[in-house]
Amino acid sequence: MKISDYIPLKESISFRLAPTPVNIVLALITAGLIFFYLYGVMHFFEHGHHAYNVTRTHPWGFLVAAYEFFVAIAMGSIVVAASGIFFDIHVISPLIKRLLMFGLLSLFAGFTAFLFEIGHPITMVIYTALSGNVTSALFWLGVFYPSFMLFTILTFISYSKNVGPTKIFALFAIIFANSSVLTAGSIFGLLNARDFSSGVFYPIEFMATAILGGIFLLTLITVMFRRDDFLQAVLALKKVSIAILSLLLIMYIIKYLTGIYGDVPAKAQAVNYIFTSANFLIFELGLGIIFPLFVAVFGSTQKIGLFALASFFGLVGIMFSRIDLVNGVEVVPLQTMATRVYQEMPTLITDYIPSMTELAIGLGAVGVFIFFMYLAENIFDLDTQAQ
Repeated sequence: MKISDYIPLKESISFRLAPTPVNIVLALITAGLIFFYLYGVMHFFEHGHHAYNVTRTHPWGFLVAAYEFFVAIAMGSIVVAASGIFFDIHVISPLIKRLLMFGLLSLFAGFTAFLFEIGHPITMVIYTALSGNVTSALFWLGVFYPSFMLFTILTFISYSKNVGPTKIFALFAIIFANSSVLTAGSIFGLLNARDFSSGVFYPIEFMATAILGGIFLLTLITVMFRRDDFLQAVLALKKVSIAILSLLLIMYIIKYLTGIYGDVPAKAQAVNYIFTSANFLIFELGLGIIFPLFVAVFGSTQKIGLFALASFFGLVGIMFSRIDLVNGVEVVPLQTMATRVYQEMPTLITDYIPSMTELAIGLGAVGVFIFFMYLAENIFDLDTQAQ
């Protein structure tokens, strides 16, 4: 009995990199990001959370945004892949194993960033199991994440080896992936004291951007690895991206109008500040939604080169959407209930800029993710399709 009987390994494992210009540039970027990540980790161990620019009034920073970015890609990739199995969507069959694997690796990359945001990660796991608060969205993330990872692994093995109830595993992978990303969005949506994020907007936005992130990642993989067998799948999913991008554009317009309507203190301030910032207008809205939507609608129906560029900017836009969310939640400091009697309207917290340590860990996690993908490509058989 060998491990290859259960896990689809390549017959000959080699880590030799073909010396093409694209591979060389990608390898240099990845190495640079990993060294940047290690610098951030070492600086964190030297100085602890003092190495971050977060404060008591702005306790969440860049690492939370980076973690939520990787979670979006992970959940979206696996929902797309598992849906292809459960609903027999044959056009995406060539990429199912790769999306399942890369989705898991994206989640692990997110953990490499979030690990250094949590003060006591081991204690957190222990007390979540022993005395978790079942009314907390964070508690349910601790339930859904392991279940999601378990059924994703079972789906990957079952689909690869043609054994077991693959569709049942895929169904549970879809359920727990959706539950995870919706719960992650609900962490912000249930912050009733934070008017910027309170409500149903961000759970839905997390779900939409997760699927969108999976589509964007697949498109980049298709171009980077020059996989013509993925082309039809990308063209089909590009049509799905049109619907999701259109939905997001409408949602943002409605959120802005409802946010500034009535000039409600705190809420209108936060919405107006975030939605008129360069981060939102240029990166989240312009490059993240409008440009990919324009390319998907008016671009070539047979080639994906320009859509790959739009996908790269789309992923950048998703990252900035998480940054804007974290900042928007905290830009207006909390106050006592009798604000107008005892307090003046607070000054917006606009001076938060991620420290070099935060940037090193958050951006370096991208290099970790690319390195994980490189290892997976060379160790696992991600091409052979199930019959």
